[in-house]
Amino acid sequence: MSHQDPEDIPVMQRLYNRIWLLAVAGILFFFITYVGWGLVDILSVPAR
Repeated sequence: MSHQDPEDIPVMQRLYNRIWLLAVAGILFFFITYVGWGLVDILSVPAR
């Protein structure tokens, strides 16, 4: 079994190997999406 140099591993593979970074990115994505969707929904309600 041979180990590869870190320079030989593609950038996206190194990113995918960081599971906590991906978890935080996913949570942030959904949080921002739902907050943005909620703001658009609230601001689209017509005033009386």
